[in-house]
Amino acid sequence: MGDEALQTVQARSGKRRRETTIADVLEATRRLLRSGIPVARLSVERIVAEAGIARATFYLHFSDKHALIARLAEDEVAWRDEIGADVLAGPGLTRTTLEAMMKDIVDRWVAEREVLAAIIELAEYDPQVSVIWRSAMHSVAEKAAVQFRARWASNDVNRPADPTTVAEIFTWMFERCCHQMVRDEARAEAVASSMAEIIWRVLNYTAT
Repeated sequence: MGDEALQTVQARSGKRRRETTIADVLEATRRLLRSGIPVARLSVERIVAEAGIARATFYLHFSDKHALIARLAEDEVAWRDEIGADVLAGPGLTRTTLEAMMKDIVDRWVAEREVLAAIIELAEYDPQVSVIWRSAMHSVAEKAAVQFRARWASNDVNRPADPTTVAEIFTWMFERCCHQMVRDEARAEAVASSMAEIIWRVLNYTAT
């Protein structure tokens, strides 16, 4: 094997190790949060012990606990890139499709409820985590705003003057509803259905 090929193999191997280590740390953090440990009391020492890595290894990948929480928060809203939000702008959007989309998002929230609750609660009083979480929600709102603007583009008379703010309000309304109201599967279904009802009416009110 030539030097260049060997370097390529080594680089790929190193990348896989880094990705595996990061995944292990994130999953260890999730396990600790699910066990009921408050995120404010979650020390690097406890995280590395749970992940089975050295403290020095942790700092190779995360500058501090806040950087870890930033990555965790980003992962927890990764569904924004998977839910196919572009259907919101389509003329063929149906109530059934919208309800399925909301149910998918709520189900994901339920699956990670303890982790998300910990992040949200810490964001209430920790400025750094607040910036992290608000940035994540802003990213979700921006994605929705693109679809809202496209949905209302053909209606110059009745369309909302500020689709960006409408999308932002919906995003934070959804976050608050899930955080405060979703406690079990039955409640999750009711929240998803109600959110679909509200969004459906707003998306279509300009047609009347």
